[in-house]
Amino acid sequence: MEGIQKIKCTSCGVSFMSETDVALCPSCMERQSHGEGNMGGCGCGHHH
Repeated sequence: MEGIQKIKCTSCGVSFMSETDVALCPSCMERQSHGEGNMGGCGCGHHH
């Protein structure tokens, strides 16, 4: 864990700051957690 790093969202391509190595920006994470385009295992390890 290197703290906060700038990464590019694999879903929409926007660059954002993240403390994890999940390559999805907050808005895409939000969309995913609400089950749109339901991905079985998104690999983020978070349950909302």
